[in-house]
This record gives sequence, C-alpha cells and structure tokens, in this order.
Amino acid sequence: APDLLIATPGRLMHQLEEVPDFGLGSTECLVIDEADRLFEMGFADQLNQILAAVPETKQALLFSATMPKALVHFARAGLNDPQLIRLDSDTKVSDDLRLGFLTCRTRDKP
Repeated sequence: APDLLIATPGRLMHQLEEVPDFGLGSTECLVIDEADRLFEMGFADQLNQILAAVPETKQALLFSATMPKALVHFARAGLNDPQLIRLDSDTKVSDDLRLGFLTCRTRDKP
C-alpha cells in the first residue's frame, strides 16, 4: 500500500475497481480538500465509497469553504466524533503568517 496517495475521487475509485490488490485497508489518514466543491460536482457517491474503503480507525479531515447540508450529513454519517473548526469572515489572518516561494531554474535541477 502506498505511504502517500493524492487523487481525485474519480481516479481513486477507478484504481480501487481496476487495479488488482490495490486497497485502502492500511490508510491511517484521509484528507478531503474542497469537500463542498466535490459534492457540488457530483462526487458524493464516490466519497462515500472511499470512506467505506478505509479503516474506521483512520483520521479523516475535510476542508471546505462552505458547509452545505449534504456535506454536514456526510460528516455526521461517515466520521467519528466530527469537530467543526470555523474561520469566519471577521477572523483575521495572523500577522505572524509568512508566505514564500522558492524558484529553481531548469538548468539547476538535478
């Protein structure tokens, strides 16, 4: 099993269905980013299938800009003791936060 897997729901479901001996039985952490958008784009069934394919002992993290009802129901039904952490519009970004970029010229890459 892979140590790290990054995939769209559709591609992951394809792998689970088509690749022999590929599974998520040893998954320790599941991260679903842009969860609201995934529901809007019709991936609810795939997300439910993925959630069913990982162990109940996994840690699951959902990130979403909004909390539509479908996402709330998904979290309540598929997650153990879900916690909501909300950053409201009046919450300010920390002054200690720093953003940086690293650039590398093509000729300097190994």
